[in-house]
Amino acid sequence: MRISRISIVAAAAASMIASGAGFAVASTGAAQRHASSGTEHFYLMTTEPSASKYTIIATGFFTAGGVDMSKNAVDSVKLAGGTFSVRLGLPGNITKSVVNPKTCLAEFAVTFKITLGDGTRAYKGIGGSGTAVVSAIGITSRSHGACNPSVNPTVEEQTITAVAHVHF
Repeated sequence: MRISRISIVAAAAASMIASGAGFAVASTGAAQRHASSGTEHFYLMTTEPSASKYTIIATGFFTAGGVDMSKNAVDSVKLAGGTFSVRLGLPGNITKSVVNPKTCLAEFAVTFKITLGDGTRAYKGIGGSGTAVVSAIGITSRSHGACNPSVNPTVEEQTITAVAHVHF
């Protein structure tokens, strides 16, 4: 029984990630970069179940912040200085998937490979790759007195951290 609950949570997590966990950025400022390659860190978060819009901060090789808009396995990163895409290598590797049957607290984590490309304006020629970790904690709905992890949670907090080697 425990394995089937974990499988359901894992499937729900993978489905949510594929349909909504994203990487796009809307910057509050122009890109700041001086070298032709470097390490970039991305930090995203949302509190909306099945969200396709995330708050993001990118720092390292360039610094920008704003909003992440996602679509399936390819996200469009939108910055004041231009745009680029981030592709998720699907399927991800589920590293944690747990539901507490008494409290309905659900936790999961999924790791993905990412690839950056398709840059415009300041990001023309951008490329690179790295790894993203999606972590979420939420409270699942109850159905007939039991936790139901196959539907959106009643509340959720999701974070994404990624590191990529970026070059122009």
